[in-house]
Amino acid sequence: MNQIYNSNYLSISNCDGILIQEWSEQPLTVEHFRKEMKTFLECFRKFKPGAVLWLQEHFNLNIPSDQYRWLEKSILEPQYRSGLRKMALTIPKDQAVHLSVIDSFNKVSSVMHPRYFVDKEKAIHFLQDGITFKESKEINYEVSRTLDKTQILLEVHHRHLPHAIRHLDKLKEQFHFRMEHAASFEQLTLRELEILKAICSGEVNREIADRLFLSESTIATHRKSIVKKLKIKSSNDWHQFASAFL
Repeated sequence: MNQIYNSNYLSISNCDGILIQEWSEQPLTVEHFRKEMKTFLECFRKFKPGAVLWLQEHFNLNIPSDQYRWLEKSILEPQYRSGLRKMALTIPKDQAVHLSVIDSFNKVSSVMHPRYFVDKEKAIHFLQDGITFKESKEINYEVSRTLDKTQILLEVHHRHLPHAIRHLDKLKEQFHFRMEHAASFEQLTLRELEILKAICSGEVNREIADRLFLSESTIATHRKSIVKKLKIKSSNDWHQFASAFL
């Protein structure tokens, strides 16, 4: 691997026809990012690589949406016109930063379709072997369990990754909500749990009363008890309990 450029923010190397940019931990501004990307383009034009790799483990700029078009027109399209088709990126540690990188390609329907990898070795293997991947409608995952931990390896097409991450974020919020409110939820009686399910499904007191052969006043009493035990203050609270527990 031959290093051809190095600054406080970015190093660029040429490795067997792969032009590699590696970002440092130095905090980035938009101005620094644009300047370094222009330098990378200059190196690309000079060395004419067959593939490029962005090593982004330490990349820390949440790319503003107003920079997406600039990145596409000023950096990616010139490389595409020069024949570049193989591009790989490693994943930043910061999830919000990673989403901004994905959006910088997807929001402008980029000419480039990069592959994302967890580590450098797999990315280089992909670029060197010339493997091509078709977009799949399937979501593949592997589960690995140890005594105190379960790890899930999820594989989706990069265009669907932002959607998948947002759903995982919602799932994480539900887990946290469940852990924080488990003790309160366990105070509910079986009847209160039955009524909670009915309320969360959209039934009103009269409908619940008719279905359970109870009076409306009895349902109202149970509702008040549920509200007190779960400390429900808004309609959103009902939704959160339904999402986390039901």
